[in-house]
Amino acid sequence: MNEYKDKIIDFVKLHKIGIKIWVFAILIGSMLFKGLMQIPQIMDGKKEIARLTEQIEYEKERQQEIIELKGKVNSDEYIEKIASEKLGLIKSNAKIFVDVSVEE
Repeated sequence: MNEYKDKIIDFVKLHKIGIKIWVFAILIGSMLFKGLMQIPQIMDGKKEIARLTEQIEYEKERQQEIIELKGKVNSDEYIEKIASEKLGLIKSNAKIFVDVSVEE
């Protein structure tokens, strides 16, 4: 048994640089393989980032519209418009025009 141990030790001493190079090459190869296997996940992540960025822009625009609408809500013009359109109400002194022509 000692004979094999000595042969292994001699082999390692003789080929020390070659063994280091092979170990280094195997480590680099495994790291490259691991990196290549993660490319689909990276691409999916980039697509998700793009989708979320678009959603953020949409929500910012919507928020701006809400802020503008909030400013208009308390104005008399807006109240009259909503009362007229949604509720069918009119001002007491408003002029009403009735279309008497019949379309057939």
